[in-house]
Amino acid sequence: MPASLTSTLKMGGPNEPGDPLLITGILLQADGKSPYAGVILYAYQTDHTGHYTKKGGETGVQKWHGHLHGWAKSDKQGRYTINSVRPASYPSRTDPAHIHAVIQEPGGRRPPYYITDFVFKDDPLVTPKYIASILSVSVGGAGIVELQRTATGWKGHRDIILKR
Repeated sequence: MPASLTSTLKMGGPNEPGDPLLITGILLQADGKSPYAGVILYAYQTDHTGHYTKKGGETGVQKWHGHLHGWAKSDKQGRYTINSVRPASYPSRTDPAHIHAVIQEPGGRRPPYYITDFVFKDDPLVTPKYIASILSVSVGGAGIVELQRTATGWKGHRDIILKR
């Protein structure tokens, strides 16, 4: 993790192949209303071909997560932003395209934990059966993001309620 974090999580560089993706949101406390400042968000994803590609310098868990990973820290209003490219589903095409996310709440009172993956409403693999399967185990909400196509890529929003 970098020594200092902003509220923007960047995965890949400006020349990363694939359609640009921008997701914004607010991290909220358990009441679903109060912004949660200082929450660390770590995310990783496949590239535009559905693979966890590497650049060669990955260490630790990034050996498995590939080069499309990053960290952010929610600001005073609980806001976060993810700048990346739209991931593709795994080549097996059994799981929808997704972004994995891990949360570390401030103060270290709780170990880091995964929240429900970011998935995309327009993905044909986000079926009623898939939605039913995640609702019973979701942490931070269902994770379904509705994307809009813009002149510069894809844009979506996801607020995350961190219930304890």
